[in-house]
Amino acid sequence: MPDHSAHPQSVTLSLPLEERWTLHHVLLDRIERELMAADPTTIDPPPVEVFQAFETLDAGHARFTIAQLDAIQTILAEYHHSPSWWELERPRLEALLHRVSSAIDEREPTLSAD
Repeated sequence: MPDHSAHPQSVTLSLPLEERWTLHHVLLDRIERELMAADPTTIDPPPVEVFQAFETLDAGHARFTIAQLDAIQTILAEYHHSPSWWELERPRLEALLHRVSSAIDEREPTLSAD
């Protein structure tokens, strides 16, 4: 049995089917953005955590490391604020962003007390 103490913390997200599909689509779109660009040198490739998160989701799982959740959060925020056809998905993106942000906040130690 693998030693899980040596691995980064991970979190299982409970995602309704619609949110799972939206997240899958957003991650795939971000991964393919570089390939589809007229000039791929103008687009930074996504972090490796995006590929890992996509592979996890594509395999039917929803357990992500904190680093993967951070990458997902960044991409969801980018797409949430994008003035494109993603506006149609804004409520779902918002729900996903909230769910991911909450999962990260629950795992991070409190830095200061108010």
